[in-house]
Amino acid sequence: MNLLLSLFSSSYEELWKAIIRPFRDEYTLRDLGPSKFRLNQKYYKRTDFSIMNNRNLRLKCSFWEPYDEEREYPRLPCVVYLHGNSSSRCEVVPNLKYLLPLNITVFAFDFAGCGHSEGEYISLGWYETLDVQCVINFLRKSNKVSTIGLWGRSMGAVTSLIYSSKDQSIGGIFLDSPFYSLNLLLDELSREKVSLPNFLVKQVIIKLKETVKEKGKFNIDDIETVKFAKKCFVPAFFSHGKDDTFVNMHHCKDLHMVYPGEKSILLIEGDHNSLRPNKLNEKACIFFYW
Repeated sequence: MNLLLSLFSSSYEELWKAIIRPFRDEYTLRDLGPSKFRLNQKYYKRTDFSIMNNRNLRLKCSFWEPYDEEREYPRLPCVVYLHGNSSSRCEVVPNLKYLLPLNITVFAFDFAGCGHSEGEYISLGWYETLDVQCVINFLRKSNKVSTIGLWGRSMGAVTSLIYSSKDQSIGGIFLDSPFYSLNLLLDELSREKVSLPNFLVKQVIIKLKETVKEKGKFNIDDIETVKFAKKCFVPAFFSHGKDDTFVNMHHCKDLHMVYPGEKSILLIEGDHNSLRPNKLNEKACIFFYW
């Protein structure tokens, strides 16, 4: 097996890094837009700060809200945006113009191991769920928010599902490109990324699980998104790109099929990393508004 992996070392390294150490998004605070701005005749502000997660890693966060004198109520609804695995809180910026005018505040942060936050590895939903718990605790103690919704993309979508299956007080979840099962996703990616006969793919996955457990400190077998989806009753809006070759569209459709709560789905043009169309962002915001 070691000889086999050495023959495909570059492909294997690419594969495990795609799981727990993808490209870290590089950006500056300027990429988050102005800290004070006007939108639809109303003034808003962005506050940047850090909170510590339960692994003692610093998470870099941003909170967008109206000026104090512009707030209609002391506590407003809040959408927490959860980015994908090679992304950061910058991912939320295009959606601010849709959410803020609806009197919805927006919170975004870099998961541990992503963007400006501390941490070396990601876990595709496992430890990220604990990051979300820290954020939710912070928001509820702030006395600035009422109902909380989660908007997740890719890894963030899986994290939204896992977290909401344990916290049914979440008002709604928008799930863009979630995967059905990490095992299934790895099987599909292994066949595509590593040029091996089918009978050897299982051996590669066994080695992948060992590498992930050693470096990332979590078990791939624990991230069966479908198991969490089956016990989640938070209203959910699913979406997926029809041309997604990283996480095939069937993952989202299959999750939607077994989801027991109130649900809807919209399949869109584009791939895993495509800029989402305005109509999808608008429908997502209407979903949270109602």
